[in-house]
Amino acid sequence: MIRGAAEVPEGFTVRTEVCVVGSGAGGGVAAALLSEGGREVLVLEEGPHVPRERMTQREEQMYPLLYRDGGNQLTDDGGISVLQGRVVGGSTVVNMADVVGITEEVWAHWRTLFGCDRWSMDDLAEAAADCRATIGANHVTAEQLNRNNALLVRGGDRLGMRTATMEHNRVGCVGSGYCLIGCAYDAKRSVAVSWIPRALATGRVMVQSEARVDRFEHDRGRVVAVVGHLVRPADGAKLAPFRVEADTFVLAAGAIHSPLLLKVSGLGGAAVGRNLSLQPQAPVAALFADDVVMFRGIPQAGYVDAETATAEEGLGGFRLEAVSATPGMSAITTALPTADLHRFMTRYRQVAANLCLVPDRPGGTVTADRNGRPRISYALTPAVQATMIDAIRTAARCWLAAGAEGVALPFPGLPMARSEADLAALDRVSVRPASTPMISAHPQGTCRMGPRAGEAVVDTDLRLHDAPNLSVLDASVFPTTASSHTQLPVMSLAWLGARAILERPAR
Repeated sequence: MIRGAAEVPEGFTVRTEVCVVGSGAGGGVAAALLSEGGREVLVLEEGPHVPRERMTQREEQMYPLLYRDGGNQLTDDGGISVLQGRVVGGSTVVNMADVVGITEEVWAHWRTLFGCDRWSMDDLAEAAADCRATIGANHVTAEQLNRNNALLVRGGDRLGMRTATMEHNRVGCVGSGYCLIGCAYDAKRSVAVSWIPRALATGRVMVQSEARVDRFEHDRGRVVAVVGHLVRPADGAKLAPFRVEADTFVLAAGAIHSPLLLKVSGLGGAAVGRNLSLQPQAPVAALFADDVVMFRGIPQAGYVDAETATAEEGLGGFRLEAVSATPGMSAITTALPTADLHRFMTRYRQVAANLCLVPDRPGGTVTADRNGRPRISYALTPAVQATMIDAIRTAARCWLAAGAEGVALPFPGLPMARSEADLAALDRVSVRPASTPMISAHPQGTCRMGPRAGEAVVDTDLRLHDAPNLSVLDASVFPTTASSHTQLPVMSLAWLGARAILERPAR
């Protein structure tokens, strides 16, 4: 059963076996596996339940409804928009449905450098296989590429680069192109239409939406309850209070909000909120002489691969991924002067675009401001800046090789590049906060896993070092960047963490 705040107007106090905070890629998986293991589970989700009939495909309605802060959650310098879903199903409702796992090299990097040796690569493969099956993962075929994706791949091929199509979790896609603001056709097999129904089928799960957790209560090394308030979806206003007591707790609020909950509760130790990775992404848009219509079909399906992965260094390099967005999102992420931007947007049907995705190194922090809201402190290192500029240059070369008449570079003041010679201008630029438009859809770290308390927040079973009946099952536990996309890595770690709870209950 899924219920909203209006169904419990007086609030509630309840006891259950397991309380899960968050209903996305981590919380949804945990709820399903723990209930299938015989546990009674209550899931608390701050956002609303938005089934397909409520998804209007109107960006002015869907961003406020489905995203935290309406899609305007920013780093403290305003430089990066940190996108996070706030809805039953979490960010899987608004992601691009890309399914990319943790490579053997990254897994070895975590095991050898960070002591995360609880599970083998075979264990990870078992978890990923169940996750892929549940969300209907399949490979995008070349025939399914829309022209935007096909042009990027063509340009990469002409430059002799590695290109490929993605694995995704769409089944029966109709090509509406509205993935970023929810699939009104349930073709995207998000947690809301895959893992949550699997959990509800056990008869042992209740999902309480519109429920904001304020803090954990703990006593003598054990969490005993969560307390919070039901909220009004329209404006987040506090309504009635609730309290949930349980034997076991799962925190899956994501890399930005999980550390805040631990900090305000006095849990997690000195490492809470540290080691943030944002895996920043910058857009490059190209203009073609004829129609591209990037906003129809599968938005993100083809890519140019310049990533590296080694056991010594983890994930590096960059990846160029075709992308489309709604007109509003496109306009605010194109760094052209107003008059040029207006002309550019009038030719929207002829625009192609990609994101330059750069795996970074942990270095940011998440703390609370005086109002209790997240303060996300993050700066691009010189190495990441250099890689980002290299990625932008390569993206522009791909579009020009594919026949673009001009490329809009994400640096204010630069004219459109119409030949490779124009790209020499990139030698004189820097990636500046609130100037170069950037997003992050893959925040990671802040509750790092590892065997030593003080250096890590959770142990290698993903249990809190100072309160082992609370497990953190989201991207915050990753020691470094897990993959080019975090949906499958989060699900896989949550699968393993939930199994650990069933196998070895905390005393």
